[in-house]
Amino acid sequence: MTSAAAAALAAALAATGAEAPPRGRPALVVFRLEQGKLIAPPGAPSGALPIGSLAKPFLVRAWARTHPGALPPVARCTPASRCWNASGHGTVGLVRATALSCNTYFRALAAAVPPETLASALRAAGLLPPDPLTPEAAIGLPSPAGLVSAEPGALLRAYVALLREPWEGAEAVRRELLAGLRDAAREGTAAGLAQAGFHAKTGTVPALDGRALTTSGWAVAVDPSGRGFLALLSPGTGREAARALARRLGEGGGATGASGLVPPATRAPREHVRVSLFGALAPRRVVARNVGTAPIAATRGFVGVRASLDLRPGDRLEEGDWELQLPAFGLTRLLRGVVRVDAGPRDVLRLSADLRPAEYVAGVIAAELPAGDDARLVPLGAAILRFLAEGPRHGDADVCDLTHCAWFVGRGPRAIWPLPGRARVFARPGDGEPARPPLDEDLWRRLSAAAREPGPSRWTSHCGGEPLSPHRVWGGVDTRVTRCDRHGQGDRAPWTRRWAAADLERALGERALALRVGEADGRWQLVADTPQGPLRLSWDEAHARLASVLGWGALPSPADRVGREGAFFRAEGRGLGHRVGLCLGAAASPLLD
Repeated sequence: MTSAAAAALAAALAATGAEAPPRGRPALVVFRLEQGKLIAPPGAPSGALPIGSLAKPFLVRAWARTHPGALPPVARCTPASRCWNASGHGTVGLVRATALSCNTYFRALAAAVPPETLASALRAAGLLPPDPLTPEAAIGLPSPAGLVSAEPGALLRAYVALLREPWEGAEAVRRELLAGLRDAAREGTAAGLAQAGFHAKTGTVPALDGRALTTSGWAVAVDPSGRGFLALLSPGTGREAARALARRLGEGGGATGASGLVPPATRAPREHVRVSLFGALAPRRVVARNVGTAPIAATRGFVGVRASLDLRPGDRLEEGDWELQLPAFGLTRLLRGVVRVDAGPRDVLRLSADLRPAEYVAGVIAAELPAGDDARLVPLGAAILRFLAEGPRHGDADVCDLTHCAWFVGRGPRAIWPLPGRARVFARPGDGEPARPPLDEDLWRRLSAAAREPGPSRWTSHCGGEPLSPHRVWGGVDTRVTRCDRHGQGDRAPWTRRWAAADLERALGERALALRVGEADGRWQLVADTPQGPLRLSWDEAHARLASVLGWGALPSPADRVGREGAFFRAEGRGLGHRVGLCLGAAASPLLD
């Protein structure tokens, strides 16, 4: 940066109203992206600015294009690796490397891509790489040719595109990258931004005002709706910029004033939770019935008491007591909330419901908590609220009703699918007004207060006598294990499954020559040796693929052992669920029969 540009930037920073560093307080400038439009505070720096590690996610796309079909590698970051963390990060995969912004990992990715391909990918994302582009420069470090730079608007739009646009032939790589950006917001370099539902990344660059021996920090936070924030803290680091942005968003709910700083305000309580419904069933016909005591408004007019209508794309049913019937599956579900219907591929109906938070919590408790276990009501309710506070898990919804997020049954009935397309109902409410949710005002106050205390944000049916960490199951940087106060090594709740080789081939899409339990970066994997090479599946991927053919009980928990027995594969394990977080102790389950 030239001295003239540095002087102009220093003046721009001063114009935000903060005192000029270094003797004054650090100046925080916040850019916003709303519906694709950049909103910059008066006097904010403009033009292309060095962005540091904010460039790292975009070189992943270049690596994926030059390594079609390959899964992201694992790297070892040691004190000799020349990472920003002098102690090294240890063994990392893409998820953890993204969350911690590991220079060693991304330098190795950049070195595995031809420089011209790498530069082209950065330019396609709206970034401006130096020429020549070295691996060090590609990850945002200074080089003789300069630094990777970008205009604030282009950078925010590029991050939004990461969340919203699929990568043809490389979706598995993009999913790991997005998981790393979520983990960065939860507990990585951008910790503190997850509560607002953001994917986030940080970067640190030499001071943009030209001052020696100081740095400026960047933090970007975006969500799938297209909303985004870009914070510049001078002087500061990326981690400090993320903390400052989180504080401002927490105070002001996301609005910025004329100075670009977020004005103090009180965050409004969460009004609703959007739940994606029946996604695994892909229904083509859903019938909604008003089971309340008064007519309810809908897009096509009022629906009378006990009246029904076949839903179609574009329908919206206002808040009320609704019974949703899926005739093809013999399934009904009662819930109280607003129901929305969108069009999916091949005439599939995509349903979602906007529920009051207490309704969502009650619907998860009804599904997941063993009957009569009142001692776990408050701990589970608090864990559900902490889980929601981590932010949306779907682009157009906060959560789904499957175990990908949390098993949710609304006001009933409680049902599972031992085999695809065949529901098994355990308890069906009466035909009258739906039962009240098991959360009275006093209970709701108690679990809301508990949610503000430290505690788990995950829960499992049975830990099998050995709880697992979030890192073991999903990757990320959280290696903490929630101690189970109910089970020890003698309470294994063992299970065994036998999968026919033909069924397994249908589930995996490839013929398995051998099958085993493996790991990468400390993360559980189901590894299938196929004629095309090894296929490595995470817990969620393995669970979903097997469920599509063999039902949701095909893999009750991350297996301890898997091997071949003639025309079958035998899997053995313990517990029920992912075995992370609060253990509900539900050993007696039809999935363990």
